[in-house]
Formats: sequence, structure tokens, C-alpha cells
Amino acid sequence: MSIRVCISLVLFRHSIEDVRDLLYSINAFSSSVSAYNTQLYIYDGSGESFYGPSFAELQAPMPGVAFLYHKGINIGFGRAHNFNYRQACLSEVDIFIVANPDISFATSDLSLLLGWLVSKPSVACLAPLIVGPSGAIQYSAKHNQSLLSLAIGRFPWLARVSILCRYDLWHRNLDKNYDKDCIPSPYLSGCFLIIPSRFYSMVGGFSPKFFLHLEDADLVRRLSLVGETLHNPIGSVMHLWARGSHKSFVQTLHLLRSCITYFRIWGLRLF
Repeated sequence: MSIRVCISLVLFRHSIEDVRDLLYSINAFSSSVSAYNTQLYIYDGSGESFYGPSFAELQAPMPGVAFLYHKGINIGFGRAHNFNYRQACLSEVDIFIVANPDISFATSDLSLLLGWLVSKPSVACLAPLIVGPSGAIQYSAKHNQSLLSLAIGRFPWLARVSILCRYDLWHRNLDKNYDKDCIPSPYLSGCFLIIPSRFYSMVGGFSPKFFLHLEDADLVRRLSLVGETLHNPIGSVMHLWARGSHKSFVQTLHLLRSCITYFRIWGLRLF
């Protein structure tokens, strides 16, 4: 019996163009790798007033992939992934992948990552090497969040100060070789997380206390308490990285609210 791989996708006012590369990647993987039963679960929180991709538009780039498309209200990033997880009804041996709409990957990369994960039963969460369209590495295997790390993330010019630069190097593990080293990390980017179903179920998935932002920091931190949480460059994905909180006032408010929630749960750390 093949392992089911559920890829979970959450949309909010996305067009078919926003997700087409990801759909092509999923189709190529599903049609080439028979070791896994690949399925896609989509929660679109755009609401009925926003047209969004139709079922036929989503199916066209991946004719051989079974998928479920649910359109509802905006319940938040984490809650929507939890909805997809419940809909998938995965067994303990299956794998749940959290993917952003702006992700794409090569079949060989995902196949290597899944094969490695299956051979490591102690790993609770795995993240690949994440690169941008130009090939630049996105340094996303971090230490736990602090007020200082959030400030530097929001205002990168702070890292020009020598002592803050050294802190940023430590916080983002920049002393490690991202494209060669397997890096233990309690905070991996939520743009692409590969999680064995048994571990996702064990920690209860994403916390409903978060609407948007830092839900990945909270989830991976809880997963790190029950298993290994690792960056592994054996495979890579491409991420366009929209960084919405840097462009929108509303997104910034969501980020501030999430920071308060996160520190209430985990305690306030200055650095």
C-alpha cells in the first residue's frame, strides 16, 4: 500500500496564474513517482464575492491528480490547513505537506526529500533548501523568535550595526552552509513544510490562536518538542516570497497581533 502524500494549499484572492507553477510541479511529481499516492487539498478563503480559480482551471494543469477544492470564508492560514488535514483523513504513515501558492519544485527534489523522511522516523518536520527565482538562498532555518529578531526582520537596516549583525548571523544560522548542511531548527519557514501525519496529529496542527503570521513559528516549535525539526538541502523548492506584511498596513497589524499571541504562549524574549 503506497504512502499518501497530501499537499495542502490555502488561497486568498489568488488567480490561476498565481498557482499554475505549483500545480504543474504537483502533476509532474504525481505522474512520475508511483511510490506515493499524491493528492491536493485546497481551501480558498476568498469568499463567494471573489471569482478566483474555477475547478476546471485548477484541474487543467494536473489532469491526473486527485484534489478537493473547498471555497469558504477567510478563517486564517493555519485553520485552513487544519481543515485540509481533517478532510484528507490521513493515516499515521502518511505525509502532510504545507505549501504556499508561490512555490514550485522539481520532481527529483521532492522525491529525495520524501524518501529521506520516510527513512527517519524521528523527524517531525522537514524543510528543503528554499531559493528565489534568481537562485538566491532564502535563509529560513532560524532560532526561536525574539523581539530583536522580529525588529531586524521588519527593519533590515538594523543589521548594519555590528553587534546586531552578529546576532542576525546567529539567529538565521548564517554560519552554516545552507546548501550542504542539515540544520536542526525550531523555526522553519511555513512556505513548504513536510510533516509526517502522526506528528501533525500529535501536536494538533496549527494553533487556532493565530490568524496570519508566526503560525509556522509556533507549529514548528511545538513539533520540535516531540521530534526533530530540520532543514535538509537534499532537495530544494523555489519560492517567490511575497512578504505581504512589508507591503500592507493591514498585514502589519496582523503581524503585531500574532507577535503578542506568540509571546503570550512562549514567553517574551528580548534576544
